[in-house]
Amino acid sequence: MLKQEVRLWPQRAPFASGPQASDEPCLQVYLPDPLVSTGFGMLAFAGDSHAPWLDASAQTYGEWFAARGVAVIVVQARRGHDALATCADAYAALALVRANASGWGLGQHQIGVMGSSTGALLAGILCTGAGQSLLRAHGVNEVVDLSVRPSFGVFCYGMLTLNDPLVPGQGRASFLGHGQDDVTLQQAFSPLEAVDATCPRAFIWHTLDDGVVPAENAKRFAARLLKAGVPHELHLYQKGMHGLGLARAERLYWANDCLRWITL
Repeated sequence: MLKQEVRLWPQRAPFASGPQASDEPCLQVYLPDPLVSTGFGMLAFAGDSHAPWLDASAQTYGEWFAARGVAVIVVQARRGHDALATCADAYAALALVRANASGWGLGQHQIGVMGSSTGALLAGILCTGAGQSLLRAHGVNEVVDLSVRPSFGVFCYGMLTLNDPLVPGQGRASFLGHGQDDVTLQQAFSPLEAVDATCPRAFIWHTLDDGVVPAENAKRFAARLLKAGVPHELHLYQKGMHGLGLARAERLYWANDCLRWITL
């Protein structure tokens, strides 16, 4: 496995709030050995407690999936600024991976996204195009290509809406920042409300015991995908707290199912 770090923006990041390190997002790239590579890869958006880039689950995903032939690119997107900066980072990351696909041994149509907890919101926005009219109105389309879509989405105990009652206490603040109480923003950037037939296939898993992000997020998202005719798998487990990562200790072998599903 090869690991490398790539700066997301060659110059100062757009919509930056200051010169601090958190305004210089980067990618942690986990590439499989060419002998085991499947040609598939995915961006990974971690959940954020206080520092999203310290979330160990995304790093663990990178090592586990890369060892089995799927590249993982962990995105350290900016959080808590506003939706403009966060979404600009997400779209730029997808475009950067597409641009490097050949050199990284990836197929152009084999690049997906994975999101855990609040990181699933970003993955969902890329899959559904949620909030695009607002992003265009604020000039985000002038710095990134908003038309890019991933080829598949993986959602791990994900927050998939900013609307009550399914959003956790700090969920809005981590994405919308000072705009967390704006109902228009909440509705616009909720992937659950933007599902249609153009969405890529999806793999969704959640635990029913999750006390932080309700499993109803996963259930309703899957129901919307079903109604829109989008291929997907929904895996619900009875036991397990929030933020399990690979969940090997809990014997929830979702990652094995996901690996099989990705390479279908």
